[in-house]
Amino acid sequence: MGGYKKALKRPLRLIVVLCLACTLSLVASSCSQQLEENTNAAQSEPPDARFVDLTRKEYRGGKLSMQISAHLARWYEADQRLEIDSLAFTTYNTDDGSVSASGEADKAVFYETSGDAEFSGYVHVRSAEGDVSFETKKITYKRALDIFETPDDTDVVIKAKDQLLMAGKGLLFDVKQKYYEIRENVSGSVYQ
Repeated sequence: MGGYKKALKRPLRLIVVLCLACTLSLVASSCSQQLEENTNAAQSEPPDARFVDLTRKEYRGGKLSMQISAHLARWYEADQRLEIDSLAFTTYNTDDGSVSASGEADKAVFYETSGDAEFSGYVHVRSAEGDVSFETKKITYKRALDIFETPDDTDVVIKAKDQLLMAGKGLLFDVKQKYYEIRENVSGSVYQ
């Protein structure tokens, strides 16, 4: 009978060791998931500054180029980025100081170094004369080129002088040239 007990103890030890190994691997993977979650949270670092009801003016060559107001803004010093909720903005022609465009967006990100910006959520942009307006869900502003542009697969609606209504995907709007185009799936109506 002693041999039977020894033979029975070996598989029991093996089962206990396997259960312990499984338990340790589950605990280790659980800890690594928590570590990954904490690492991801650390990567979405807290802002260096936070502003409520912000108004900001931006100058280019000593002349007013943009004015923004925001319900909430967060500043990240490391990459010179300003994230905004509930934005209203006006861009100015730096040649003569006239208004180029204005609009609003649910969310925006401004990159201080380049002057570029990204707008998302509900986005509405109007030309200076108020005769052309664009509505979309995502649009970028490239300061060096003074253009607004949506990704090619993004829906956009254009209204012009209450007479033209166009819709499609992919928008390019050149502020200086007062030129715009919809790249795909264009449809529209003209009212007189």
